[in-house]
Amino acid sequence: MQNSGSVASFRRLTPEMMVSQRLAMANDIVETTKSEVAMALKKAAPALGIDGTCYHILDILIGLTAADDWQVDKRPLVAISNEKLAEYVCRSKRTVMRCLKRLVEAGIIAYRDSPTGRRYIHRGEFRQGKQGDIQRGYGFDFSPARQRVHELKEIGAEFAARLKAQKDARRMINRLLRAIEDMALLAKKEGVVFEDVQEAVASLSEQGMDVVVRAQALENIYEMAVTLLAEEAPQQRDNSELNDKMSCAGDIYDAPYNNTNPQPLDSSNIKRGSANADHSIRQDPKQVGIKSAFEKAKRRKSPAKTGSGEQADMLENISIALLNSALSNLQETIGLELSSWPDLLGACGDIALLIGLSPSGLQQAEDRVGRYVAGAILATTAEKALRDPLLITSPGGYFRACVDRAVEGELALHKSLFGLAQSG
Repeated sequence: MQNSGSVASFRRLTPEMMVSQRLAMANDIVETTKSEVAMALKKAAPALGIDGTCYHILDILIGLTAADDWQVDKRPLVAISNEKLAEYVCRSKRTVMRCLKRLVEAGIIAYRDSPTGRRYIHRGEFRQGKQGDIQRGYGFDFSPARQRVHELKEIGAEFAARLKAQKDARRMINRLLRAIEDMALLAKKEGVVFEDVQEAVASLSEQGMDVVVRAQALENIYEMAVTLLAEEAPQQRDNSELNDKMSCAGDIYDAPYNNTNPQPLDSSNIKRGSANADHSIRQDPKQVGIKSAFEKAKRRKSPAKTGSGEQADMLENISIALLNSALSNLQETIGLELSSWPDLLGACGDIALLIGLSPSGLQQAEDRVGRYVAGAILATTAEKALRDPLLITSPGGYFRACVDRAVEGELALHKSLFGLAQSG
């Protein structure tokens, strides 16, 4: 078992660092898998303050661990130098060291330093096509994250719920402010004193408070405004005034606009032209044919809008069976059973989270190439990143580049999927 002596003497210990080391020494190992811990970490990372370069480094480190090393009787170790990490994330060595320390103090990894400070892993011989067990290794230990997997899941769920509550509160605030503004206009028209409500809204906007608390306070003000209008606004109007407003005096009786006289079918077809027709060339059949052909070619080449027909062209050689056979690692990682296109589209949110792609980035891609094409590209990118994390150091950038190639008509996605299916 690891002990506190595995931390090199040149490191300045902190209380948070000692908590991670104690988690790494735990004897009651939590039974889990690499994919389960990876998803829990990615969902809890924003709440733990892990973002930007730290998130990128975390993604690389957990991708380098072997799935078999996450078993109860083993230790999930990864050995990589600071120089190599700095090269992967395009940052300085000092920045990488700070990010690694932040990951340790966040209770995700623990230091396992060698006496010489080198990081390496010696394994036994390959058995049945799998890597041998770790005989001796030094680097970074993911045992703290394995021990906290259930806690990390709760942190991620609470963070997602808090984001949803804040989003709903902002929508409620905008809706209630518009409603109160409309009621102020009505109160002015009815002669109701509404200054107290407006002063309450103004004072509320000047106070610094949580958006959820602000929404609740604004809802109370809205209820007060509704009660005020209901009690003080006139309940009945003078019947004579109402009758004057409802009088039909001054109405103009015109003949119907539409012509209902029956017309012969041949004459009506001759006179009626297309709503989108260009009358300057309508008389020349050759010009009409040339223009329609030009418009069709322009629509085919335009990358701004991708319709269902263009999506079908991109997915002509891609079937759900091909995706199922090619995306083996992805399905195992996120627990996906890929039997239909809706299954893939429903998992796009988790896949985007897995490769570090923002929801807005996924939405932009769907707007450009359609949901089905974007989902297929996203799944292929995640599969490649899972199989070789060193080859694709920035899966989000790789995904955007593939979308750009798809827009230009230069993406052969089916070839990549066939290659993944054969090698998987």
